[in-house]
Amino acid sequence: MIRFDKENQIIAIDTKNTTYAMQILRDKYVLHRYFGKKTKDVPLYEERLLQFSPYDAEISRSFSLDAVASELSFFGSGDLRDTGIKIKNRYGNSVTKFIYKSFRTFKGRIPFGDMPYSRNGDETLEITYFDDVSNCRLKSYYTVYYDTDTIVRYVVFENAGKDTLLIENALACQLDFENADFEFVCLAGQYYHERNITAYPLHFGKQSIYSERGHSSANANPFAILKSPAADENSGECYAAEFVYSGDFELQAELMYDKRMRFMAGLNRHTISWNLRGGDSFTTPETILTFSAEGLNGVSRNLHDHLRANVINPKFVYAPRPVVINTWEAVHFNINEDVLLKYADAAAEIGIDMLVVDDGWFGKRNDDTSSLGDWYLNTEKFKNGLESFSEKIHNKGLKLGIWIEPEMINPKSELYSKHPDWALQCPNREKSLWRHQLVLDMSNDEAVTYVANSIIETLKDVKLEYIKWDFNRSLSEVGSLAFDEERQCEIKHRFVLGTYKMHKMLTEAFPDVIFEGCSGGGGRFDAGILFYCPQIWTSDDTDPIERLKIQQGTMTAYPLSAISAHVSNTLINDYEDRPDYDLRFKVALGGVLGYELDITSLSPEEKKEAEKQIRLYKKLSGLILHGDAFRLSGLSDNEYGFYVLSKDGTEYYFEYYNLSDAPVQRLFEIKLRDEKVIIDTSKAVKYSGNKTLYYMFSCSIA
Repeated sequence: MIRFDKENQIIAIDTKNTTYAMQILRDKYVLHRYFGKKTKDVPLYEERLLQFSPYDAEISRSFSLDAVASELSFFGSGDLRDTGIKIKNRYGNSVTKFIYKSFRTFKGRIPFGDMPYSRNGDETLEITYFDDVSNCRLKSYYTVYYDTDTIVRYVVFENAGKDTLLIENALACQLDFENADFEFVCLAGQYYHERNITAYPLHFGKQSIYSERGHSSANANPFAILKSPAADENSGECYAAEFVYSGDFELQAELMYDKRMRFMAGLNRHTISWNLRGGDSFTTPETILTFSAEGLNGVSRNLHDHLRANVINPKFVYAPRPVVINTWEAVHFNINEDVLLKYADAAAEIGIDMLVVDDGWFGKRNDDTSSLGDWYLNTEKFKNGLESFSEKIHNKGLKLGIWIEPEMINPKSELYSKHPDWALQCPNREKSLWRHQLVLDMSNDEAVTYVANSIIETLKDVKLEYIKWDFNRSLSEVGSLAFDEERQCEIKHRFVLGTYKMHKMLTEAFPDVIFEGCSGGGGRFDAGILFYCPQIWTSDDTDPIERLKIQQGTMTAYPLSAISAHVSNTLINDYEDRPDYDLRFKVALGGVLGYELDITSLSPEEKKEAEKQIRLYKKLSGLILHGDAFRLSGLSDNEYGFYVLSKDGTEYYFEYYNLSDAPVQRLFEIKLRDEKVIIDTSKAVKYSGNKTLYYMFSCSIA
């Protein structure tokens, strides 16, 4: 999988269908030479006469770092494009120049100790560089995942000297292209409108997506595709990058006038830097790279397979997911044992698997103004304790889930009154509130450990199968009273490391519990959270028409098994004049099914319909967990659709939605193992509410 051409100094990485290649030049530089369809023939670097470019006199006037495609770029040392690696040294300047020293390969990979990462790995390439002035060693890693056509990249900085260095830029994944002609595809949005597919041609200069909100955010997702202009869902060349991180990130493309292009992914350089003391090391989060000549669906399938096989907890990734009823939309904070037992009875009647107790079960929590941080049971609502309540739920044939928001703290709480220093804050600055809450200082190890242990102590004897982990605000006034002035630039990254530590503590304390990630809806839907939570709440917007865009975008980067999708009676679209539960169920089949409404008020007919829905979902759940998802190609802005095909080509299900005034005929072919299925969208069912809507569903399952 990793081969070395000694004569030409070419290192090539092969996956099942791709080749990634670099060339070592004059035992000094590592140049990027190729990434694309699998090949044995890698183009060699050819020197050419350069004008007005800084050059390396040891090589010739025909070589300049500003004119070559590099594996990594370094600030201030001859490459005048935007550069990914920048370190301030003891002399006070930030000129950085790492020179190639050696490479080695080994089986498997080096696991991270404090961050999510891609497990397994077939083989790893380690390239070592050294900067003599800063006395810093840089190790760049490439781990091969042959079957999923993916390569994982990250770097490790090692301070081999005594002086403290400041890592200012750590965009550790870079792709340099010549004669670039791409469209930039990303997932953009905001709260209630997360991960909408956004595409535009690259233009001269820099274009980027990023988060400076302290979490990956609803506004931009740490994922991007570079696609050829002719590429569609099923054909054409596409490159994709997914940053495995849950905090501030940056993905940037810079197009030069001569059509050279540099793509970089990594930590947001405007909000995160790191003091690297003598003898210490710093590891960047990893980036998953993939290429496909089979269009956008091709890179999506590669990433889906990679995330399922290597990132999501193997204990849960293919395990059947419970159909849940979440109490929030029905009763909000007005929960107690008697109310919830009625919901449990109604849930058991229609075949729901699990009751999820949402916000309001702890402390003195009757609204959103108090008690975050006080993770003990509200005994006024649960007079007999959670253990007794759980036993009653299980006796009805249901499982039990519960909601937590451990990274937040209300000023009106016992925890804050005892430890006001445990909130994120900057001296002499007012702390901004959001939903009446502050943010726990997750960089403070004492605070992280205390809160995690409080939750563990409260829930350890409760029979639970599910925990929904929420995170309901972005970060502001990011500072920590636990660190000195020099370290304040590190707090945002330390916050994310603390988040991962708490996830690790809680998931290890409850190893048989499925955790679902959430962040004010879909504000932290990223591969870092998927490492701990096999599914993520996709959006607080459960309206089916709104969800079409959100789920279509989400499945571009993430597998259906990660997409939590609920049937609700929220009505904000212009199409329905009343909630159409058949339509809403079909839309929810774009992910893992749940319900988010007052099921005690359903009519007998609606209850029977829900029973049928749950039975069908359970038949389809194997496809949702294991299958290949294909978004439909050639659709207009008012059409949405996809199908899921089993790995062995024997089963499928198909969905199509048309929001225009008239039916549209499109023919889609699904290639099964032993036959072809042709689906004609002009046969879609017409639903006439406030506006005309057409939708159709087809399936063939065992």
